[in-house]
Amino acid sequence: MSTPTYQSEYDVIVIGGGVLGAFHAYFAMRQGLKTLLIERNVFPQQASVRNFGLIIPSAMPAGRWRDRAIASCEIYSELCEFLDVPLRRTGTQYLAHTAAEADFLKQMAVACEDSLCPAEYYSAEETIRSSCCLNPEFCQGSLFFPHDLQLDPDQFFRALINWIACTSDCDYLPNTTAITVESQESLACIRTSSGRTFQARHTFVCSGADLQTLFPEIYASRNLQYCKLQMLKLSNPENRTLGTSIASPIALTRYPAFLKAQSLQGVSLPAPDPVLQERGIQIWMTQNQNNEFILGDSHAYSTDAPTEFLSAEVESHIINYARKMFVKLEFEVIDRWCGIYTEAQSAGLFQQTLDDRIHLITGIGGKGMTTGPGLARENIRQLSLIQSRP
Repeated sequence: MSTPTYQSEYDVIVIGGGVLGAFHAYFAMRQGLKTLLIERNVFPQQASVRNFGLIIPSAMPAGRWRDRAIASCEIYSELCEFLDVPLRRTGTQYLAHTAAEADFLKQMAVACEDSLCPAEYYSAEETIRSSCCLNPEFCQGSLFFPHDLQLDPDQFFRALINWIACTSDCDYLPNTTAITVESQESLACIRTSSGRTFQARHTFVCSGADLQTLFPEIYASRNLQYCKLQMLKLSNPENRTLGTSIASPIALTRYPAFLKAQSLQGVSLPAPDPVLQERGIQIWMTQNQNNEFILGDSHAYSTDAPTEFLSAEVESHIINYARKMFVKLEFEVIDRWCGIYTEAQSAGLFQQTLDDRIHLITGIGGKGMTTGPGLARENIRQLSLIQSRP
């Protein structure tokens, strides 16, 4: 295999191969801009590939973020077909445990009838019939969003990066850490830990949870925090099928779409148990393409970079709550992991441009898979408009 050759100057350089970085590189390449994507590992290894692989416009409130989510669904659909990566329209089922939650979801279903993100309310009986595993004593109803998607994030990003690296308009430089990014006259100059230097008209810094290597002073002043999530894989010896991705009622008090709907309805659902709330636990049960159960997750927030140690206590809380939701399942843990991302505490996204050519983009929180592709396309289109001005 021949050794890749790299130019010294590019139109666009992207630092970080996670969801934000990979899609900024993809859309820059699509615009005909000679692009370099730099990733510190062989392939991305953090939160972009350590998640459920859910693309869920259902969790986004109507407006800019839902528009980005719907655009992202279209982007994933087109790319997965091209890359031959499975994309499943599993849909999402949000459960109600109380009569108040069920009434809230009924009203929300009516409000969603004419939207781009339609939903259908299921009674308790219909909810139980929709899956082999739900506990009849737990479920009082559910709201089903049929257009939500799921894929294997690790498989997807490996396929996407492998493909764009083989195109004439994008180079891929793995196992490389960018240690400085500076403006020099009309270009941005990037220096790597191996001593290489590259220049670009525009550089997008999408370094995810790494806030220490590049521009640490800026990130420290911008109200960014870390979030560490914890997830599990469960055995499925009887090869049971959920039929859809299932979210606990905690989602109704956590995700923006449901919080906005509560405000519009003039209701306020009770917060979850303080023990769960303190650990940011929201229960999801999904299945991967191998029919294995994926269960999670928790959200531990901090201003200091967290370790990757796993908490047995958090795992126990996740499993104990899931046991209330599901029956006939084997809760044997066969794998466990964590992921770390950053979140802008007030804005839900951190974007800043330095010297008109260095673009810092991070802090998208847990909605990166759902909205990242749409956001990246917006940014590259805006860049193209700027460059096309006389």
